[in-house]
Amino acid sequence: MDDKAKRAIALWRLGVLGALVSARLEHGDRVQLFKEIAARVHQMPDGKVVELSARTVESWYYAHKHGGFEALHPDTRSDCGQSRAIAPDVAELILRAKREKPRRSIRRIIRMLERARKVKPGTLSRSSVHRLLSLAGVSARPLRGPSAERRSFIAEHAGDLWVGDALHGPLVIAPDGRVRKSYMLSQIDNATRFILHSYFTLSEGAEAQEYGLKQAILKYGLPRAYYVDRGSAYIAWSLRFICADLGIHLLHAGVQDAEAKGVIERWHRTWREEVFDELPDTPLPLAELNAKHWAWLGAEYHAREHDTTRRAPREHLLAEVAEIRPVPRGVDLDEVFLHRAERLVRKDGTVRFRGGFLEVRPELCKKLVELRFDPADETALPRVFVDGRFVCDTVPLDRLRNMTRHRRRLTGEPAPDATPSGLDPLALIEDEHYRRTRLTGADPHDDNEDDEEE
Repeated sequence: MDDKAKRAIALWRLGVLGALVSARLEHGDRVQLFKEIAARVHQMPDGKVVELSARTVESWYYAHKHGGFEALHPDTRSDCGQSRAIAPDVAELILRAKREKPRRSIRRIIRMLERARKVKPGTLSRSSVHRLLSLAGVSARPLRGPSAERRSFIAEHAGDLWVGDALHGPLVIAPDGRVRKSYMLSQIDNATRFILHSYFTLSEGAEAQEYGLKQAILKYGLPRAYYVDRGSAYIAWSLRFICADLGIHLLHAGVQDAEAKGVIERWHRTWREEVFDELPDTPLPLAELNAKHWAWLGAEYHAREHDTTRRAPREHLLAEVAEIRPVPRGVDLDEVFLHRAERLVRKDGTVRFRGGFLEVRPELCKKLVELRFDPADETALPRVFVDGRFVCDTVPLDRLRNMTRHRRRLTGEPAPDATPSGLDPLALIEDEHYRRTRLTGADPHDDNEDDEEE
């Protein structure tokens, strides 16, 4: 199992733990939650549906409590990669049976083929059929019914649940003078309805979204859960790792299920009615649009009573200061919000990055490394990590200078703390040769043979 697969499983285990990661619970409450989580059916990153025991959930909880996110990474399995082959004609039947009725389970499909005598009983394994369906993109079973049940809810305390979303904004005049489309990226606290951070930008990508989340955290601490949709910026691995490192439970709404984020969708409607409808018909400079937006938040929205909470968002948030989780001492947010990219180091000690090449330590040749970099800073060079540990910085490739640069020979020097084995391979060969020539017909590997003839 490679590092990417291990991280995916670690993120899945973190999602299974859910509120256990950051909730304030007594021992009895934790035991009850262990049982409740174990009672549910869980789908792994590869689509496999599994049932967990309360003891397994408990072991993950204490592993995360004492070792953090890294402790949830699984060990490499000894039987990794073993599977059974499926004949092409049988594979075609399996896919046709699944596409014909998408809710058919793997077990039902296997039994269908066995009863039809297309395969012998016991020759098809569920794992091999699941891999086939996953590769074809048809492994998931659709939900029954047109939609999920809806219930109105509100979080108990500030920081219990933040909701993030993007809204397509009006045309603006960009800093370069061109007229471009704008996007409003926001985070709202579910309990107080306070807008933690909201700003207009020219992109709705992961970099812009994560910048807004970082500003919200710098001002109002860490949320216990962060609820977003399944847009590309919100399902990015960078956001998953950020939330995992900070102990934030990342939640995703269903596909095309905007109603699930009703708290921020309703706020978007308020913004359109009170701000968007009052904007001039001609595009404003981006900075001026942001200035009007922040003025409305400070002087109007945050200061008036909210229809749901019956309290002004600013007043409500200030009353909940004791519930806000600060960023732990020693945690560098700039480090946490770095993006990560895996690269294979080439034979010449270089890696590809942003259309060019960077040099790393020659000892890393042919190894898979992780580059961590600031997506907002085009001039900052990435740093190299292996297995989560910093190894070296990168430097720009300078082929002209490499023409005259002295090459080191990688001779494989022994480690300074290596303990001598006491074995001399040449002496062993010499001894074997001597015994072969002196003892005619004797086994050279027989240590009981006398050196002299009787």
